[in-house]
Amino acid sequence: MSALFAIAGALYAFWFGFGYAGVHPNHAGVFLVPVEDRVDAPLPMRPRHTVLVVVDGLRRDAAETMTSTRRIAAAGQCRVSDQGTYTFSRPEYALLSTGLEVDRNGARSNDCADPMGAESIWQIARQSGLVVAGSGHLDWFDELFAGGFDRFRLAKSHDENVFDVAELADLNLFHPLYIDEAAHLHRPASPEHAAAVARVDREIGALLDRLDLTRDVVVMTADHGHRDEGGHGGVQPDVRYVLACFGGLGVARVENDAATRRPFDGRVTAPALSLLMGLRFPKHMRAGHGEDGLDALWEVTRFDDAAYVADRKAAVERFREINRVALEGHLGGPPGTWSRLEAQEAARVTPKLYLMAIVLFALFGARVVLLGLDARRVVAMLAWIGFVVLATYLVHRRLMGELDFSAINRKEAFLPKSFVTTGLAVLLGAGVHALSSARRGLARYVDDASTLVMLLLAANMGHIFVYGWPLPFPLPSTMIERYFPLVGSFALLTSSLATLSAGLLLARRERDANR
Repeated sequence: MSALFAIAGALYAFWFGFGYAGVHPNHAGVFLVPVEDRVDAPLPMRPRHTVLVVVDGLRRDAAETMTSTRRIAAAGQCRVSDQGTYTFSRPEYALLSTGLEVDRNGARSNDCADPMGAESIWQIARQSGLVVAGSGHLDWFDELFAGGFDRFRLAKSHDENVFDVAELADLNLFHPLYIDEAAHLHRPASPEHAAAVARVDREIGALLDRLDLTRDVVVMTADHGHRDEGGHGGVQPDVRYVLACFGGLGVARVENDAATRRPFDGRVTAPALSLLMGLRFPKHMRAGHGEDGLDALWEVTRFDDAAYVADRKAAVERFREINRVALEGHLGGPPGTWSRLEAQEAARVTPKLYLMAIVLFALFGARVVLLGLDARRVVAMLAWIGFVVLATYLVHRRLMGELDFSAINRKEAFLPKSFVTTGLAVLLGAGVHALSSARRGLARYVDDASTLVMLLLAANMGHIFVYGWPLPFPLPSTMIERYFPLVGSFALLTSSLATLSAGLLLARRERDANR
């Protein structure tokens, strides 16, 4: 029985652990509410060139040191942008481009290149007859938004300057990647990272020299920051909150400094670009009274044409009303709010969590009966299992940081590091077990370890039962709920291997004793 648990655990750990990224994406989108928009009072003077600079992985504290951000702020304002709770690159590209949070736009990992179902600012601009160009060290924007770019220049290496383009289009995306790479490889406090920040500052400065901010618009932001150790994906302030600077034609000038920056919702980036360019809003953008961040549009922009402002404000209210009606239809009555829908959908998970807990207790109880354990032995087994779980947590925190996606940092290093981390916890557990039960040693260890494997296997399988595949709307609310399948699958794998090894050793000893 112990061998069966160990083999099943190892096989499932491989399948689930390496396939977990497939749980996340759903690029068709979830609970999309399409709203058709048109601009009935045109913007009298459109920008000659509009530029969005997405500096991949640029922390706010680094951005505050840059001359280029101060130059943009002098022609407008900078704000502290909240990029949400899923701070991976593709999800953030989708958030910035569509006005829709990750839960609903469906871009939930870096591994899926399928086109998005939610409409983007790039597609809107092209459909409006504008020329749209992109230039970057990755082509992920181009992959996500089919038909969004007239041309997209993919740099051949990180040494290439993505800002060095022959001519600017009507709408331009610039996406340098080397700051993100420096943070991943060397950490944000490193000289290498400082050199990368200085480089992007120079390159953006040269771009600003080509612009006339009385006729052009520039928006500079980041998809996410980095934790001090390098890595992102979690909700640490240095990861989640970045600097967003707006400058040029139609941007309201606000004097503030790093200590007095106003807040901004990263989802409002695409609607703000639409407003500054005189384009319709993205049809699926987040809209709901008091929960969409769209009121910041009237703080970021300033237009002399009252008719245009009135038309766009009416459009925002129309989006909110259509979303409210759609939500009330789905919810069966008022209030039609996204927060209510999120709470209702999240509540569907609770009974499954309780059922999963009951199943785990029942499995443990059945195991106790099968092994014929007395109360003292049950307490000892539970104490040991608790120790292994605690050891896994503490070793992970020591070697990899928080139990969230920021611990991944670099995928090629994450896999062996996770194996070592959970393996160390298992070895600590084996050592403690050997000290506490020396007389009955190996046989008792096999019983206890196979019980742990059984519970880990059930918990890993239970994650799919509770949360589904792909992950639902809204996404699990806590990082440990999202991250558990990664650490849980590695814990299952290393525990299974340890149990199988101990079981084989025990069988060999028993065979030798019977000769």
